[in-house]
Amino acid sequence: MYKNLNVCVLGSVGVGKTSIIESATMGNYDREHIPTIENRFRKLLQHNKKVYNVFIHDTASIRELNFLVKESIGQCDSFIIVFSLNDENSIEKIQFYKDLIYDTLKCKKGSIPIIIAANKLDTKVNDSTIYQKIKKINRQYSLPCIECTSKDNETTNSVFKLLVNNVEKKTFKRQMIPKLKFFLKKKFSSTSL
Repeated sequence: MYKNLNVCVLGSVGVGKTSIIESATMGNYDREHIPTIENRFRKLLQHNKKVYNVFIHDTASIRELNFLVKESIGQCDSFIIVFSLNDENSIEKIQFYKDLIYDTLKCKKGSIPIIIAANKLDTKVNDSTIYQKIKKINRQYSLPCIECTSKDNETTNSVFKLLVNNVEKKTFKRQMIPKLKFFLKKKFSSTSL
């Protein structure tokens, strides 16, 4: 039996959102940059003995199409924010997309699965700089961050595996907190003085 997962991929213009998705779903990608208005993909992914039917919403980065982005966010339950390792402006947009997700869904921060994908690992960027950026982003946004390149579908598949792992952790936490509260309430109410 499949578990359905609706994933929204967000990020600035030209960071490689569509390329990551195409690499992970089809094994290759179109090297020519064609701005996306909106697109949908599907991928089956096995993780921890479960099979996920992943529906991927590829979003536009053009400000005039923000209404479509919000619509896609509203249809999804997990998110990937993409930035490019060779574009500092795209790093600055991470907070914008994180806030947009929480504002659109009107939910508590930290309550939904979001990861950050650092794309274009193949570009000639100093390795120590990459890892410093990723560590800083991980600390700054308190979100899992993974590096990838669209040229290697193993790394793009790792992006979706990290997201599914994050989904499973959030699901487990949501299921366990009420049980733990019930257990603690029962334990401490029965030991009254």
